[in-house]
Amino acid sequence: MLRIDETSKTLVAPPAGGLVTEVSPDRDELLTLVCSSWEAFAGELGQPSLRFVVQGHAPGLEVLAFDAEAGRAVVVGVATEIADAQLTQALSGAASVAAMDAASLAAVSELLEAAVPGDSPQIVLLASSFDARTLATVDWLTRRHGLEITCFVLSVFRFGNERLLSIRREYPARDTAAPDPAAQVQQMLAGAVPNGNGVDTNGHSSPPPAV
Repeated sequence: MLRIDETSKTLVAPPAGGLVTEVSPDRDELLTLVCSSWEAFAGELGQPSLRFVVQGHAPGLEVLAFDAEAGRAVVVGVATEIADAQLTQALSGAASVAAMDAASLAAVSELLEAAVPGDSPQIVLLASSFDARTLATVDWLTRRHGLEITCFVLSVFRFGNERLLSIRREYPARDTAAPDPAAQVQQMLAGAVPNGNGVDTNGHSSPPPAV
């Protein structure tokens, strides 16, 4: 989870405790926050190798990034709710990138000189919610047609006068053994967050299981 700095419009690490739910930002604010704090945001996504390339380069390309580890372009779509229209827009943006030759990619950014012309970009979709029909389409495109699409739900909480951004992967499904950010947020709302060692941040140890 990241705190939204209202003055600088950037994302920084949050304090714990005293959280309440908040209305999600509109698309324009989400886009501004993501682009202005890319390094922190990419780390929170669990994809620190993502490098910001450009915003709004072409229709359908809200944000273009580059995965330095995979050597692939990444099309990032941002919306308050992802439905068919937003998915179609992201696919259109990915198609336009895949159609670029080496010279066209390099003209956008030197980062893209390492991208393979004609390679299908990864797609990352960010939204406050996803409808079931769109997730079913994403699953079909991924499993049957080999596209690499990841969906993240963005939620906002308030801590005093500050807002915090919570990021949860919606697709592909999370590893059930991994910590659940949504559950951690609920524990923070209750005033106690496990630190991973059986001790909550309120200072009390978790009770042993009943025998």
